[in-house]
Amino acid sequence: MTYNTVSADYSAITTIGAHSIPCSNTVDLFNCSYVEDSVSAIDVFIANCKAINLIWGNSASISPEFGRLLLLGYVSAVESFFRTVIRSIINTDAKAQSDAHSYVVPYGAVLYHTKSIVADALLEGISFASEKEIKNALNKFLDVSNLPDDIKGILAEYEKICQLRHCCVHRFGKLGSQNGIVLGLEKHSAALEKPLSLDKKKLSDIASWLMSFAKTINNFMFRTLLERSVSEKNEYKIDWKWTYKNDRSNFDKLYKLFQTSKDANISPPAKELYERFRSANQSRKRKDQTKNT
Repeated sequence: MTYNTVSADYSAITTIGAHSIPCSNTVDLFNCSYVEDSVSAIDVFIANCKAINLIWGNSASISPEFGRLLLLGYVSAVESFFRTVIRSIINTDAKAQSDAHSYVVPYGAVLYHTKSIVADALLEGISFASEKEIKNALNKFLDVSNLPDDIKGILAEYEKICQLRHCCVHRFGKLGSQNGIVLGLEKHSAALEKPLSLDKKKLSDIASWLMSFAKTINNFMFRTLLERSVSEKNEYKIDWKWTYKNDRSNFDKLYKLFQTSKDANISPPAKELYERFRSANQSRKRKDQTKNT
């Protein structure tokens, strides 16, 4: 066989089949008719996780590659939870809204976002697949700089899962040295450049933990907004009357941000949680009065 030394493609070490351009119109790749449900961020998260569960829950086993893809899905659901709940807080809480007045959003977001989701643009560039970024966001948008130890603890555990996620995103599951350093290089030295392998049990444990993680953060944010609503340091504190009839409107606004109707254990009724809040506030006042006498 004689080769044309001028036209022969010496780079053709692999055979490339004919193909169309898949992203010639990227708009067609999105469901533009989608309308977001008016439910809490935690219920959106639970619904997203249930949808992922359906993909693999009935499988006898899963491949390592599939396990890595599912892990990405669960962490993505957590990231979406943070974006949704922070946006909802900014849209509802007077102090959070005031704090956000000086924050910059892209001009395009103002032009094309509906008013209810403009706050999402404030979160552009923030990755919630990071303990550090979450702490920074809680400080920036909720004015919480000193986290309680239990929240610090679960954020440290979440960081470990995020490092596994980074392996899947950037290295097709293999553990890189930077990820190993965060996880503990001496302990993980034997795993360097080895692929993440999640069986059903391991993936189920992670998914279950992430569910508890999101719920814990959800409760923490609810408690934070309630506690600062009575704080003398908050110029936007709520003028609670301490009767449910008079306070229902204010309490329900906060309750609806964090309640769940999609979990196996739905939230207690708003009135029940209000009475707990009222009782705790009165108890705190009595303690303060005792200290001052």
